[in-house]
Amino acid sequence: MGAITKLGLIAGGAIGVIVGAKMLVTRYGLMKKMMFTARKSKLGFEETVAAIKESAIESGWEIPHEYDIQQQYKKAGHEDMTRVKIIYLCHPHGGYRILKDDADKAMSVVMPGGVSVYEAADGQVYVAGLNYELMNGMFSGTVKEVLKEAATMYANTLHGIAEESNDRQSLLQMPARMMTQMMSFMMGYMPDE
Repeated sequence: MGAITKLGLIAGGAIGVIVGAKMLVTRYGLMKKMMFTARKSKLGFEETVAAIKESAIESGWEIPHEYDIQQQYKKAGHEDMTRVKIIYLCHPHGGYRILKDDADKAMSVVMPGGVSVYEAADGQVYVAGLNYELMNGMFSGTVKEVLKEAATMYANTLHGIAEESNDRQSLLQMPARMMTQMMSFMMGYMPDE
C-alpha cells in the first residue's frame, strides 16, 4: 500500500469520524442529552418547586434566586406558555474552591447552577438540570472534585421528588446506533470492486 493510499485512508477515516460525530450530535440530540437531565416529577408543579427548595437546603445548597420564566415572557409581551421556574442552587464552599484559581474563573458562567421545573403541554411536570455526573468527568483537579460533590448533592436533592433518570442507559446505546448508521452511510460511498 502506497503512502498516498495510506494518507487517503487516514483522511477518509477522519472524515468518517467527523460525519459520525455530527450525526450523533444532530440526529440524536446527544449534546442536549449529555449535558442536561430531565426527569418526570412525582408531584404537581408548585409542589415540585417547594419540595426541591426544601430538599436542596437539606442537601447543603443555598438558594440565592428563583426565576419565573413564564411571568417574565408574559411581561415582555409574549403569549402565555406552560409554567417554567428556575431555582438556582449555590454551594459557596465548592464555588469558592473553583473560583479562587484564575484559570477556572470562566466556570462562573454556570454558577450558581439552575434546576428547572417545567410543565409540558400535556400537564406533566419535569425537573431538569445540568448533568453534573458527566461534567465532572470532563475536568480534573479541584473542578472535578467539586462537580463530583455537586452530582451527589443534586441526586440527593431530587431523591423522592423526580423519577430516576434513564438517560445513562440510552446514552450507552448511542454509540452502537451511530456506528450502524455510519457504516450504512459509508457503504453507500464505497466503490464496488
